[in-house]
Amino acid sequence: MATLALILATAIWGWSFVPVKEAMGYTSPLWFLALRFAIASLLFLPLAPRRLRDWGQGLVLGAFLFAGYAFQTWGLVYTTAQKSGLITGLSVVLVPPIAHIFGEKTPLHTWAGMGIAAAGVAILALGGGGPLGPASFGDFLTVLGAISYALYLALQGRWVGEGKWHRLLLPQFVAVGGLSALGAALAGEISFPTGVVWRTAASTAVLASGVSFWLLLWGQRHLPTGYAALVLALEPAFAALFGWWLLGETLVGLQILGAGLILLGILWPNVWALLGKPTLQRVE
Repeated sequence: MATLALILATAIWGWSFVPVKEAMGYTSPLWFLALRFAIASLLFLPLAPRRLRDWGQGLVLGAFLFAGYAFQTWGLVYTTAQKSGLITGLSVVLVPPIAHIFGEKTPLHTWAGMGIAAAGVAILALGGGGPLGPASFGDFLTVLGAISYALYLALQGRWVGEGKWHRLLLPQFVAVGGLSALGAALAGEISFPTGVVWRTAASTAVLASGVSFWLLLWGQRHLPTGYAALVLALEPAFAALFGWWLLGETLVGLQILGAGLILLGILWPNVWALLGKPTLQRVE
């Protein structure tokens, strides 16, 4: 169930690249994020934590999450929805080493699955120069976002095991919304949103922020961080799927192979378990 929860969260994030890409034609990245996470914060006010420690950890997580979203959304101004999703998937490679530094052991079979998924992400991102286009400034920004996401996932995986996973949601959203609003104000980007921006901000606040992050924190509570990151490697495949389906962005054969390798990498620890080997034991 925890794996399925992360897959659903990842599917929603993969879909969100499409409406956000469209909304970037009507507003700035920071102002859009401020609106989206302000709405999400209002939705989660009933879950406000009472302890300062929870607020502190949540705000730290929110700072890394803000950096990830800011670089990713800014990058979408200059690159395609498919390519943004594919490059963001590279964060999966960085999570296990960071989690290992924080003291969480990652089994060898999870590393093997991670290698397979990383190869899939690389093929997805690099296997179609024509449809996806050459490297760009937007790609560089998206790489910075992927690094920020990796730090976010590793830290969150360390803290959610303390039995307070739901109490970390609101502080994260407040941090992202507040930092985004501050950045938009300093850049002079605050304006009255159009109907498209309102609809996109509201839909992504409910689905991509509210539902997905609830599923993510609940799932990470039950799974090792390395394996959770492995499941989240599906995001570029979903981004590619929705980019093709809703925006007409195309993939070539090698990129389809890459999506298949990501799925194989995710399934590998479960295959290992079917062979009678120990797997998916969270180390507190």
